Amino acid sequence: MVRYPDGQRCNDANADIHMTPFGLVSQIWRYPVSSLGGERLDEAELVPGGIPDDRVWGVVDRRDDTVAAPEKRRHWRPLPNLLARLGDGGPEITRDKDAWLAAGSTAADDLVSTFLEFPAAVRPHGPFGSDTSGRIAPRYQRADLHILTTASMRALAELLPDPSQVDPRRFRPNLVVETDPAWTGFAEHRIVGKTLAIGDVRILVSEPCERCSFTALAQGDLAFEPAVLQTIARHGEGGFGVLCQIVQPGHIRQGDGVTLAEG
Repeated sequence: MVRYPDGQRCNDANADIHMTPFGLVSQIWRYPVSSLGGERLDEAELVPGGIPDDRVWGVVDRRDDTVAAPEKRRHWRPLPNLLARLGDGGPEITRDKDAWLAAGSTAADDLVSTFLEFPAAVRPHGPFGSDTSGRIAPRYQRADLHILTTASMRALAELLPDPSQVDPRRFRPNLVVETDPAWTGFAEHRIVGKTLAIGDVRILVSEPCERCSFTALAQGDLAFEPAVLQTIARHGEGGFGVLCQIVQPGHIRQGDGVTLAEG
């Protein structure tokens, strides 16, 4: 656990800003292909728009050109069991971690089609709300960053019959913050509208992250568990985790301290 002196103040031009300990960066995630499992990173660059190459590709049904939405249609539900990573030439996908296939290749399309048991393809996303020019449309306007805390995960786990079903993979955060012991419950909801600092990086916490039935889906060793979403709906104070905007970009690493900028 990173320790901070009480009443720590930053030493830059914003000397009047009080920095309250919030925690440390426990996990960093990128999801090169939307709806597929992501990859954990040791470090990442945060830029306007988020982590580069995050959720830049998706999966489409070649029969009717609909974009994958596992939270809505049963035939898309297996997708989180496929994995994606960023390779030297762009996103790659796999089922077994042994053979990685370039997104957009015939081999990748064949893998997804065989896995889903209907004709599908992996394609790049176009800009949200505009002419995609041959690309597939994103499912939603995504935020720069999605942050989740260990305090919130512990609070949710305590409310579930099987606490082991609370796992970051269900919620697809970009950052998991291991919270300082002073922060309990659904901690990040108490900092909406405030700014987090990670070194020189500044992140504005915009709003709670509304959840959908994706959180209930089975993936890997996680079971299909509707109680996760039901419990969030009853106790989650409008969501689970928070959506954020990158105000000042920069580089972050696992283990970096996270502070709340107040003042």
